[in-house]
Amino acid sequence: MAMTDETIDPSEPAGDDSLWRAARIARDAAGNATVAASLVRSVGADLWRALSVLGNAPLDATESVVQRVPGTDSASQLMTDGVRTVKQLVVPVLGGDDDDTDQPEPAPGASETAELRASGAALIAASHRPDDQAGGVHRAFARILDELVPDEARIVRFLAVAGPQPSIDVRTKSLFQIGSRRLVSGVSLVAEMAGCREGERDRYYLANLHRLGLVTFSAEPVDDFRRYALLEVQEEALHVLETTKSISVYRSICLSAFGLEFAAVCFDTAGYDAGGWQTYNRGDKMIGKGPPGRYDSGTSTDSTGA
Repeated sequence: MAMTDETIDPSEPAGDDSLWRAARIARDAAGNATVAASLVRSVGADLWRALSVLGNAPLDATESVVQRVPGTDSASQLMTDGVRTVKQLVVPVLGGDDDDTDQPEPAPGASETAELRASGAALIAASHRPDDQAGGVHRAFARILDELVPDEARIVRFLAVAGPQPSIDVRTKSLFQIGSRRLVSGVSLVAEMAGCREGERDRYYLANLHRLGLVTFSAEPVDDFRRYALLEVQEEALHVLETTKSISVYRSICLSAFGLEFAAVCFDTAGYDAGGWQTYNRGDKMIGKGPPGRYDSGTSTDSTGA
């Protein structure tokens, strides 16, 4: 739209000079929020006169910016928005490239990092106040319950009552196990013993429980090695053991310390005996002292062999 004598008072500077002045003031104001707020008030007349050339829509946008000055929560954000509005209106008239190279872009993820740092600092600060301590229930328990399926809850309850359960890996046999390869891993009967509806999904269940920090896959075997005999005749293990030169590696599956606390808080185990595995007593009779600490106190020992 061309400038006319009717739109700009002849006593004022030329229309182009006034327009440039307004754009320059708006751009410089973005560098200092406090000075910018005062400049918006002081040069309001020039800004209105310059933008009036472009019609009523820019005036409405400028009015909204000026009205926000007294009660704004972020003066810096206010001036950034104001400068952007002015540039969008002025550049089409004066020509040129609407490039914001003078305003450095924030680093990717900078705001997220700042928020995380602030949250971490708040947690550290709270740890110094006794009245802000978590108490007996971990705040993650509710979230963990939402991420469990019913079968996984059964496994946690079973392990809490029955204790560590046997598991085997099948590996290729080699001298001192140097260069041995794992052929089958994690063979167990935990899901079946826990009463899961879909026992064939036991690996997925245990993987999720391990991800949540509830279950530990231990390299330590259970006390009674005879319990591994039943695992070695399971189809997936038996086929590999019979068709390859391989051996069984005895391991165990148990709840972590966090998992034990989770089970104690979230599940009622009163009256639940884990299918009879709450106590393990095979009724063995040992000749002599027997291996110390290998069996429960309920196991009888007969030093006379009778």
